[in-house]
Amino acid sequence: MRQLRGRHLEDPIKEISAMQLIGNYHPNVLGCIEVLQDDEYLYTIMPYCAGGDLFGRVMGNDKTRTDSQLSDKTFDQAGTQVEEGKARLWFRQLLSGLFHLQRKGVCHRDISLENLMIDDENDELKIIDMGMCLRVPYVDLDNEASDRVTDVSDGTERLLMKSQGQGGKLMYMAPEVVAREDVFDGFAIDLWAAGVVLFVMLVGLAPFKWAHPSDKRYAKIAKGNLKELMSGLHLDLSDEACDLLQNMFWWDPRKRLTLAQILQHPWVQNKKFAMPATVPPPKTKPVHSQAIWKRAMAHP
Repeated sequence: MRQLRGRHLEDPIKEISAMQLIGNYHPNVLGCIEVLQDDEYLYTIMPYCAGGDLFGRVMGNDKTRTDSQLSDKTFDQAGTQVEEGKARLWFRQLLSGLFHLQRKGVCHRDISLENLMIDDENDELKIIDMGMCLRVPYVDLDNEASDRVTDVSDGTERLLMKSQGQGGKLMYMAPEVVAREDVFDGFAIDLWAAGVVLFVMLVGLAPFKWAHPSDKRYAKIAKGNLKELMSGLHLDLSDEACDLLQNMFWWDPRKRLTLAQILQHPWVQNKKFAMPATVPPPKTKPVHSQAIWKRAMAHP
């Protein structure tokens, strides 16, 4: 059971509406079973996840530590790393949950270790906390009289979203959100945060404190030097993992991998490849094909 009462930047009614839109049937998005209300609070009843959140898995039982402390740690004091096979499983499940949100036309805006629960019963990762999510605007290109629509359907194209404050936790914010740009791609900022989550699982600490040029680690990664950074700090990541993360961490969101491209990446597919020089991926339009998702998830 969870109490909702006018939290900072979060609207309880909006969160409940989002959970109703998303539903409670997807295995990687924690839905709402029931909503109760008294004179002061709204109560949301959700399934119980005995495994706790992913932050606890990475930081152990030390619940006093925060995301900022995680990013403040030096590279030679890396904490608990998630075994690569387990990290791949949970990352694929995170992608599955994000795919579901994208199909519903929803941007989460607060993907983080704390907002990812692990269900020990079947070892499933679940996205929680819809308090900061936004509907992604779409337009029907075939209908000149149509204004922005709120559903994802054939013949519509996703639009950029207007900035509504720096939603989410600083460590997970994409550079365009940190820079307070006027507009952003809602799906792209969720995938950026997913890249931070993956890095933390594989390395045991954050890749940077924030995605700002003043952060030396971020500045190096933004220039395409993630592999060099890892090597210089004697941290071991596979070529495939480095390539995936580098291509999720480009400064320009148009150069980052889309969800469809991430699903096809050799690391996600658990395939080896000859490491090429890292180059920005080709520009592609957003893909909402369920067939692509099913093909990608069919691999071990």
